Amino acid sequence: MHIITSIGEKISSNEVDIFISNFISYNIITEKEAKLLKVATSDNVLTLSTDVKDKIRANIFKNMLLNLVDD
Repeated sequence: MHIITSIGEKISSNEVDIFISNFISYNIITEKEAKLLKVATSDNVLTLSTDVKDKIRANIFKNMLLNLVDD
């Protein structure tokens, strides 16, 4: 999936929000799925240094997207 590879090794919370907004606009995900993606990748959950946080956020986001595609 091209979207997954475009995310790269790091992603900020703002970048995730942009992806999620686009996914909703194109009816790729539901509002409920969007909320779960936002919560799982939020700064409130990832209380680490920025560099580590952005790497973990990218891994979480990509894995969640891959699982949504499998369904």
